[in-house]
Amino acid sequence: MSATQPEKRPEGVLQNIITYLCFKSRRHGLTKLTKLVYLADVYHYDLFGERLTNVPFIHYYYGTWAPDLDQTLHELYEAAILKEEVVPTRSGYYATVPKPSISQTAIELPESAFQVLEMVIEDWGTASLDEVVEFTKRTLPFLNTPFGEPIDFSRIDPITEYAKERDISEEEAATDDVLLNPYLVQKVLEADESLRQGEPLLTHEEVFGPE
Repeated sequence: MSATQPEKRPEGVLQNIITYLCFKSRRHGLTKLTKLVYLADVYHYDLFGERLTNVPFIHYYYGTWAPDLDQTLHELYEAAILKEEVVPTRSGYYATVPKPSISQTAIELPESAFQVLEMVIEDWGTASLDEVVEFTKRTLPFLNTPFGEPIDFSRIDPITEYAKERDISEEEAATDDVLLNPYLVQKVLEADESLRQGEPLLTHEEVFGPE
């Protein structure tokens, strides 16, 4: 009687993330996978104050670029967890994409990772490559990093960046942010005038309209 073969499992955070994306969403080429992993880092940093991976992303010509992902994909091919498949693209060409070569595997990631990956898949899993690329180019870490340099995810907060640029506290930066919004300032002044005249405060919806 033959021994049961051990389950094939991805190793490390990046292998687990790529495997999860390949199992849970439609087939993506290397370029789109790179952007999805980058967005997982952006989402995770925004929600939890730290990155999900330690992948060194670079601000490059076609958005964020990370050579580590190509190497990690080949490791997953060699481990027979993923395999390459040639598929037609929307534009009529053919592309090589990774797909699972096994029916199931165990993914080992923190709960916050699953939460963020599901958000990324819901937001961008069915989006075109061009749509994903354009969105990643509008993210603050990308915009606030010079071309050719590693993406600095700490630059995700515009108030923090504004404070650094002007060498002021974040409280002062937040105040400036409000004062630079004429509409908001006008509404604050109107509320102040109403209070002085003894009128009741308006609700958020009455002031700004329904969301």
